[in-house]
Amino acid sequence: MKAQMQKGFTLIELMIVVAIIGILAAVALPAYQDYVTRAQVAEAVSLGAGLKAPLAEYGSNVGDWPTAIVEPGTTAAASTTIVGTLTGKYANVTNTVTGDYPEGTVTVTMTSGNANAGTVLFVTDDGGASWTCNTGTVDTKYRPQACR
Repeated sequence: MKAQMQKGFTLIELMIVVAIIGILAAVALPAYQDYVTRAQVAEAVSLGAGLKAPLAEYGSNVGDWPTAIVEPGTTAAASTTIVGTLTGKYANVTNTVTGDYPEGTVTVTMTSGNANAGTVLFVTDDGGASWTCNTGTVDTKYRPQACR
C-alpha cells in the first residue's frame, strides 16, 4: 500500500499562524498609533518654529511684539504685523504673542488627530533669541526630541 501524501495545512497549523499574527498586531497597533500622533504633533511644532525668526527680527527692530500674525496673502497686513503660516492640517497657531516684550508665548493648538485640543507653547524670555517648546498640554512622549 502506498501512503498518501499530505496536501495543504492542518487546522492546528493554521490556528497557530492566526494566533501569531494576532499577537504581532496587538503589539504593533499601539506603537503605530503613537507614531501617527508624533507625526501630527511634529506639524504643530513646525508651524510654531516657523515663526521664531520673524518674531525675533521684529522684536529686535521695534522693541515690542507685533500686534498680529497674519496669513500669507493677506492684503491688510499693517506695519505692526508679521506674516506667518497659522494653519496646518492638524494644528493652528494663535495670531498674537502673549506677554510683554522681551517675554512672550506663542500657542499652537492641535485641532484634530490623536492629540486633539492639546497645546504646544513656544516661550521666550529674551526677545526671541532663544525659544523653548517643552510646555503645553501635549504629552511629552509625543513631542519631538527638541521639545522634551
